[in-house]
Amino acid sequence: MADAPAATMRGGRTERLGARLQARRAAGRAHGSTLGALPLLALVSAGGLVLIALGNNAAREGADGANTLFWAGLTLIYGPIAFRLLSVSAPRGERIGLVVLMGVALFLVKVLYSPIMYPPFDELATWRQTHDLLETGRPFTSNPVAAGFPGFPGLETTTAAIVRLTGLSIFHAGAVVIGVARAVLMLTLFLIIERISGSARAAGIGAAIYACNPSFLYFDSQFAHESLALVLGGALLLAVVSWSKPRRLDARTSLGFVGAIVLLAWMVTITHHMTSYLLATFFVVWALLAALTSRGLLPTNDPVGPRPAKPTVHRNPPLGLLARSPIFPAVVLCSTTAVWFLFVGGDDTIEELGGVFSGAIDSVRRLIFGGSGPKTLFQGSSEHNPALARAFAFASVIPLLALIPFALRRAWRARNPLWYALAVVVLLYPITLGLRLTLSGTETSQRASEFVFVGLAFYAAVLITELPWPLRRMRRMLVDSSLAGLATVIFCGAFIVAELPTTRQPGPFLVGADARSIGPQGLTAARFANRRLPPSSRILADRPNGTLLGSYGGLDPVLGQIDGVPVARVLFGERFGDLDRRVIRDDEIEYVAIDQRLSRELPSLGFYLEPDEPEAFSRVTPIDPAALDKFGLATGLNRIYTNGPIAIYATSRLSLR
Repeated sequence: MADAPAATMRGGRTERLGARLQARRAAGRAHGSTLGALPLLALVSAGGLVLIALGNNAAREGADGANTLFWAGLTLIYGPIAFRLLSVSAPRGERIGLVVLMGVALFLVKVLYSPIMYPPFDELATWRQTHDLLETGRPFTSNPVAAGFPGFPGLETTTAAIVRLTGLSIFHAGAVVIGVARAVLMLTLFLIIERISGSARAAGIGAAIYACNPSFLYFDSQFAHESLALVLGGALLLAVVSWSKPRRLDARTSLGFVGAIVLLAWMVTITHHMTSYLLATFFVVWALLAALTSRGLLPTNDPVGPRPAKPTVHRNPPLGLLARSPIFPAVVLCSTTAVWFLFVGGDDTIEELGGVFSGAIDSVRRLIFGGSGPKTLFQGSSEHNPALARAFAFASVIPLLALIPFALRRAWRARNPLWYALAVVVLLYPITLGLRLTLSGTETSQRASEFVFVGLAFYAAVLITELPWPLRRMRRMLVDSSLAGLATVIFCGAFIVAELPTTRQPGPFLVGADARSIGPQGLTAARFANRRLPPSSRILADRPNGTLLGSYGGLDPVLGQIDGVPVARVLFGERFGDLDRRVIRDDEIEYVAIDQRLSRELPSLGFYLEPDEPEAFSRVTPIDPAALDKFGLATGLNRIYTNGPIAIYATSRLSLR
């Protein structure tokens, strides 16, 4: 009898231990089911990155098979993840992990292009802005490399803070900022689409379709303002979508949403002009459509939601009334952008975007009314995509164009102002494609794609999830495989649309090809300038060398016109005459950098110095070698540096004849 209590105690311990083991096993099974195929697909994505790294190394050496390895790696990253996101069986947690994995893996593709330094153009301009902020402590210093940067210091201040806190270089701190921003952007897109559609599957599919926008792989992964502004804009949109849900809000929750909306609006505003302007426009359109539905001019499903049958003591606070409409966030963002434009960033915005938009409008006008023929789609000025690449490019566009009427029909059935507003975004897609028929409009189309694809991704995801899905597993896999294959074609084709063959991978030196125009000679010249020449000295150079000299070299490259005369003419003329001397004197040009390789071939991007230079995009022959040799024969120019094809001349002894 004395042993009975001990036996009872041991039995109790055994039961408790067994219960704990069962709980742990159940938790392990639940955890495994949540992860699903995520660990396997992470390993597959790593294999894709290895293929891309091998392909890039082969491209640098000019070896065969580089292109094949690169495309195989891209397909291996995107295709399997898209296939799993299309599956009806993947749990929500796995979908979130896959979406983030896709975003980070594709960001690393950009890193593998240049893993130890920034290639020009925008990234080195941001590097110069961040460097000056760290050196001077002032966030609004002028940037000679690119216009529009000083007035929007969000990215530079964030990166500089990480540099100060961690001791990392600007390059590594910037990679951390943009990498984290990419992961958060994909998560934010998932949550936005899930909140609107009510489906985690649609959210995962939508995020995968968004990755098919032409800017996603390289342009939106670069160390530049828009890469950070996109995630801030996405966070603001998520806050507004959550706040406008038809439900009752207590005072604390309402104030929390108001504070988040105001804070995020300011963060977007001070980070990037285009993102804040387009998002403000979207909120205004959404508010107008909400007003039309409230007046019965558009069909609606009662956006306010069901009302209680009996009066209740829990009434909506005054701020809750604002949650019925996007008017408040529209007013907030329009106000912040207007204030920032008037008092801080207006001049920078006009200087950067004015030329882009005016060039696009002028190109469209000349295309419609004569004066220039249409640009060949998906072609550069001096190179051509092969037939297979062009086929992929067109194949990436056609399904999205075919989606538009179905999206409009689905929006009409939804009877919701937000769905109407997203349908308006979808209608902009054909317009952005039309801009690609012009030389100057291509950049505008490229910049707009990351915004337009929010609407395209949402409706593509909703329509796919509403398809009648086969009950049998083999048929479901066949449908999933077909749709994943189509999405992969759209993804690869969009990259072909965005990037020319010479800019998709690194490789041997090319003239006028930005990153492909970076080499040891240019970097050495920039280091010489940084050590030996006075900081902020004005220098005339071609765009790649000017970008290097303006960032790592600490000089100020000059562009544009002086007294109505293009500065670029100094480089192009066969003889060094009085007009060239006058341009150098009047524009206070202290140095001239000459790269003899410019006479070997046409510039890949269509220009040597800037898009507005004489004969830009229309040259049929390279610069005459005599135009570059004249600097060594001109009286008053003193050669102070030579390294292979690059020479730097000082103009201090130059005088007018």
